[in-house]
This record gives sequence, C-alpha cells and structure tokens, in this order.
Amino acid sequence: MKKNLYRLVLTILFIAMAGCSNTGDINSPAISKTHEGEVSLSQTQTLETPQSRLNCAQFNLDIEDNMVCTYWKDSKKFKEAIKIQDYETYSSLIEANELSPIEYGFFATTKSHYKNKSYEAKVFPNSRVQLSNGNEIINLICNIDSCSKPFLWGFATESTVRANPKLADAMMIKLSSIYSENYGDYLDKINKQSLKGKLAAKVFFENSNLEGPSYVIRYVDKASPLKNSIQEYLNGLTLEEKKLGFETSNFDNDSFQVHIEKKTALINFKSSDLSITGPEQILNFTYNISKIAEQFDTVNKTEICINDTYNYQMAFLANEEPIECPFSF
Repeated sequence: MKKNLYRLVLTILFIAMAGCSNTGDINSPAISKTHEGEVSLSQTQTLETPQSRLNCAQFNLDIEDNMVCTYWKDSKKFKEAIKIQDYETYSSLIEANELSPIEYGFFATTKSHYKNKSYEAKVFPNSRVQLSNGNEIINLICNIDSCSKPFLWGFATESTVRANPKLADAMMIKLSSIYSENYGDYLDKINKQSLKGKLAAKVFFENSNLEGPSYVIRYVDKASPLKNSIQEYLNGLTLEEKKLGFETSNFDNDSFQVHIEKKTALINFKSSDLSITGPEQILNFTYNISKIAEQFDTVNKTEICINDTYNYQMAFLANEEPIECPFSF
C-alpha cells in the first residue's frame, strides 16, 4: 500500500514539473530542427534592429539629404524589429520599380538571420532591406503597415504610386515636414529668450520649404526698431538660419536711410554694385522690406527707392526711364 502511494506521489510531482516546464515555453519562439545541425525559426524570423547603426557622417551627403539622414538617426525608429514574414522579395528592383530610387545615399546597417543563414543587412529609408552574405543578395520590401515603423516612407512602385501619388515625392514631403519641425523648434527657442533693452523683431526672408510669410527673429534696440530691423536684413542670414532653409533676395543694397511720415515708412537704399538675377528677386526684396516695416504700429505703408530711383522695378528690368525718388532726407 505504501509502495503504491509512493508511486502516486511521484506521478503527481512529475506531471506538475512537466506543466511548469511547458508554461515557461508558451511565449518562446517555436524552434524546430530541420536537418542535423540546422535550426530554423518557424514563425518569428526578424531582423533584430536594436543593433542597427546609422552614421550620416560616413556618407557624402548634401545639406538636405544629411538633414533627412540625421532626422532618421535621431528618431526612435530603429528600436522596432523588422518582421521578415511581412516582406515581399524582389529579385530585381529595376523591374519592380522605376519611380523610387534603387539606392539612397544613406542607410543603416545591422546583422540578421534569415532562412537559416547569416546576413549583413542594409536598411534603407524607403521600407527596403537588402541582405547580403558574399554569395547572394536578397531585396526585401515592406508592403504592409505592421512592418513599416522603422522607415521614413513607403516603397514606391508604379501601382502604389497610382494608389498613393505622394509616394512619388515621399522624400521631398518628409524633408518639408522636417523643415517645418525644425523651424517650430527654432521659434520656440527664440521666443523663450528675453534681452534687456531689446525688442524681438521679425526679419522676413524667403523660405520655399515653409507655407506663408517666413521670418527669423532678431533682437534689436527698442529706440529705433525699424532702422535696426532693416539693417538686420542687410546683414544677411546666419548659418543656423540657412540650415532652416532661408534665403535672401537682397541684391547688394548695402546702406539706406529711413524716415516715418504719417505712418508711411520712406526708405531709400543705396547699392554700389547691383546684382539682380530676375524680377522675382526684386519682388521678394520689396515684399520682405515692406513686411519688416509694417510689423510696427507706427507704420501702415512702405515706400521704397533704390539709388534715388522710385520706379526701380521697371527701371531695372524693363529699362523704363527712371523716376527720381520723391523723398529725400
């Protein structure tokens, strides 16, 4: 009797131990042996991306490509694992796609295990991963939302562009959003500053990457804010402002006089060496100077002369007979 009871207790303990062992394996990937010495992941093959590396400085990138690369590097996208089972395999990218570049100027790198083989992986911003091991190259394209998190935009083929035209210009759209984000950060930083005796003035310049009027902030003397703000325009852009996408249309106007009369800003610029590239430059210059002047409560209207010429726009561009500036100081 004791012997049978002993066997019963051992059986219960064995079942309990087996149950605990199985519980520990519930959340583990299913691993099955294929051939002797080989192991495959049946359902959870991934490129493990936490080890991904992206060094933008190693590539010869222009300013805009470097901006996108840096944005990607600084994002948290590489913490996401790439689910290989959600990818399509393309034997030839040239045949698969004519609209999206085959190669971008930058990519992240990582190591991967795919179909029982080890690979070096290049991770591109357009939802593409290229695997290589010296003997073969495999191109994998993410084609559903669940695998798109590590990337900046989707892979564009003729069919996907027909369904989503924005994919054809995906990089430029992303670049525009980065410019807008950087500009917002710039304004937040500047607006938190406060300089004693100075006034934060808007100095308008062109920026094709932003919607609407675009300006930088300069701190000027409160005693003569209009004069100092116009001088800041003539001083040109800082390196930081150029990186934000700003450009200037000043055509070598290097000095000026300004007077406010009946809420009209009268400004006469002098230029020793006019450098005009076209009508848009003159229009932008006139617009920016007017916006700078009319931000102040003391100005409702702006009149501009250049080298004592009132009709400088037509005189410079259409060879009209110059009209003498109607105001002098």
